Amino acid sequence: MQVSHRFLSDRLEQSGRAENNTLTGFHTSLLEVLPHAAAYVAQDGSVLVHNKQMKALCAAKGVFPVPVSLPSLLSETSWRRCEAVLSAAFSGVPAQASGAILLQSGETFCHHMICTSFVSLSGERQAVLVQFDLEEHGQDEIVTLSEPARNEIRSAKSARDLDLLEHFPDDVLVFDGSESLNEMAGKLLKLINSDYEVDLLAEALENLEGELPQTLYIPENRSFQAAGYVADRQMCEVRLVPIPGSVKSKPGMGASMAVIRRNVDCPQETAENRRLAYLDPLTGLENRRAFTKALKRELTRLAAEDEIGLAVLYIDLDEFKKVNDLGGHDAGDDMLQRVAACLRLTLGEFGTAARIGGDEFAGMVPVVNEEAALDIAEEILAGFDRIRLEVGDRVFTIGGSIGVAFLDSNVKLREGDAAALLGLADRACLRGKRFGGRSVQVHSVQPQDCEGAGGELADLPEPGSFRGNELTLYAMPIVCLKRNRACGSEILLRLQGDRARGLSSRAWISAAERSGFIAQVDAWTLDKVLDAAERNPDRTILTMNVSAESARDPIFRDGLYHRLSVNPLLASKLCLEIAEKDFLREPASVQAFFKFVNELGCQTAIDDFAGHWPVLSRLTNLRVEWLKLESSLTQQVVEEPAKAAILNGLVRAAHELGIKVIAKHVETAEEASLLRELDIEAAQGYFFGRPEPWPGG
Repeated sequence: MQVSHRFLSDRLEQSGRAENNTLTGFHTSLLEVLPHAAAYVAQDGSVLVHNKQMKALCAAKGVFPVPVSLPSLLSETSWRRCEAVLSAAFSGVPAQASGAILLQSGETFCHHMICTSFVSLSGERQAVLVQFDLEEHGQDEIVTLSEPARNEIRSAKSARDLDLLEHFPDDVLVFDGSESLNEMAGKLLKLINSDYEVDLLAEALENLEGELPQTLYIPENRSFQAAGYVADRQMCEVRLVPIPGSVKSKPGMGASMAVIRRNVDCPQETAENRRLAYLDPLTGLENRRAFTKALKRELTRLAAEDEIGLAVLYIDLDEFKKVNDLGGHDAGDDMLQRVAACLRLTLGEFGTAARIGGDEFAGMVPVVNEEAALDIAEEILAGFDRIRLEVGDRVFTIGGSIGVAFLDSNVKLREGDAAALLGLADRACLRGKRFGGRSVQVHSVQPQDCEGAGGELADLPEPGSFRGNELTLYAMPIVCLKRNRACGSEILLRLQGDRARGLSSRAWISAAERSGFIAQVDAWTLDKVLDAAERNPDRTILTMNVSAESARDPIFRDGLYHRLSVNPLLASKLCLEIAEKDFLREPASVQAFFKFVNELGCQTAIDDFAGHWPVLSRLTNLRVEWLKLESSLTQQVVEEPAKAAILNGLVRAAHELGIKVIAKHVETAEEASLLRELDIEAAQGYFFGRPEPWPGG
């Protein structure tokens, strides 16, 4: 049958009033309509109120009066079982304990304890409805109750139904077990006043797994999925609770009671919102909040285990701003997603990756020692090197600086040290930035480190704040391999003075590029090089690196034109080189610049050439005299024949295009000999000479 309320319209309002949150009339009424012994029980097992069936059952078992608590009624073992069920029920999950539940005397009290209907009472007290089913299979009536007692139960049920309906805070619908699933669905939707489809709800009822109790969520209208406002996306929670002792009239759920709560948040949306609160929306990685929580769990694990340590990584991307500035924010987003994919792949299923800032990432992974932590960080940088993002005619690359805080398994930190541990990795990353980026700095953590991890390294000084006497030039010889004699020098910028201590030129130049001073730096260097070339009658070539910013800066071009247009001989001594990564990012600007300086009589070079196809495919239309090979192409070439074969192919391709090759970072006589056999024209490196202060600077 269906139970309908006289005060349905104002039931939600009544449910929150204090007078309805006490164990008075309607709670007692609910107990008396139940066919089995039942009571409202507090979390500590106190029996707040019980029905007559409970009193009769206790009397039949020789216990009188009904004890004030379940611990004083049941054996210690049975109470421990029931306590776990109560705990689950108080967390909002209907639960039951099956199997013999014994009294302190050792006699069986019941075979099922079912906990449902959580209520909040006045005075911040809470209770759940507990039913005790004596029968092992829950099919027959309680045989220990006399016939007069059962008649009293029936009369109590019929007399108090109305009182129950007027005060019970939720909608209630009782099924006697004879209804079909479609009939049950129809009654539920009619009570809810929902236009949800009956067939869909019947299918949901059919797909319920396991025994009751079960919970369903039903939208009140078909437009639920399209609703834009939270208020329009509320649902009805339907909790189906078995009526113990009932006999099924046909296959199905049997007699049950549906307790309906309105205006409930959709659990799927709640779970999704909770998930999204801990994820970075762009990359799908964990955010800072989630990463910190995961790191706290790892510290707790380390405190209990001594088998393996932990590497915490702080990753700051190098030159990401150029991707955003030149390719647009869509390109920046695409690059961040590729970086995230690289981190997932490298850290693997046992590691965790997170995006904790604009172009800053973090990771952690269990490792056995510091060397393993370093290997993983270097794998990440190697993965970054393989990233290529094509946007129109531009090709973007990415690098990164990684700081690693390695925590050995025998070093125990508290959960609260998670933020300090990430701070140590951040400080290690900053040290790498000060040495030019694209590096890994590892810090082995000691317990006392976290006490003072709040301090920050000083920011890099602004390049514009440097005075001319703090900049100086060095020269590194370039040797003709066939003649085995110097044929030129590469001019390198260096810093000097107190503020330059601990700060590499590479880091300072990167900072100059980010802050927009690099064109002034290049102009200062160019003037020094040209002044020295005018004073020196030697015809050897002087090479210097020019940034992409300078290549498209009209002031830099004008200065170059005024110095060289009147002195072609001076121009023939100068080779201007641009890094491959800058050429890939701004091919049109670099091509135009190379054409401009070629017409002035200068030579040109692509620096740090790594053999990438986008560069090779454009060399046919690019007026360039030299390729300066990236160090990875020439290092260990003696020990790896396959590497030598690849290098030989690149050199031949360059020669077919009329381009000469310079090898960099040559450190041994064996390397020099092999490079000579590969018909490489020139080389530079510590084997031929280290950078020395340049007299012209």
